[in-house]
Amino acid sequence: MSLKMEAASLQKTKDRIKQHEGCVLKIYDDPLLGSAAPTIFYGHLCVPSDPWEAGQIYTMDDAERVFEEDFDIASETADKFIGDVDVPDTVRSIVIEVSFNIGEPRLMGFRLMRAAIQDQDYVEAARQLKDSKLYRQLSNRYDPLIEEMSNA
Repeated sequence: MSLKMEAASLQKTKDRIKQHEGCVLKIYDDPLLGSAAPTIFYGHLCVPSDPWEAGQIYTMDDAERVFEEDFDIASETADKFIGDVDVPDTVRSIVIEVSFNIGEPRLMGFRLMRAAIQDQDYVEAARQLKDSKLYRQLSNRYDPLIEEMSNA
């Protein structure tokens, strides 16, 4: 356990997110939000300042670069969410993935999960994650993460 993750745990987190997200080299509609949330690569939500254009196919280099940028943002957000408490890499990894999925504003809405993590009560943190709209939308993806959190 440490305030920063071991390199192997960090890579495992990246690999798991990539597996869960899949990679599409062109803009597509978000599976849950549809055309209201144009998405590209590994689940990157397109914003007006992005250079990506509908109908164009981009490269894996583009996908990897954007993934690393998005992952860094998710990791920084997870650190803010967790705070100064020392948590197992497993817990930090799960919070990074949740952050990657939903972004900082929605993650910060998980107040009871955050309190449980800061109390190092990972069973309760898992319970709070399971009792969420996010879980109900992505239960197959989150079931193993909830199990890992419970056993941290």
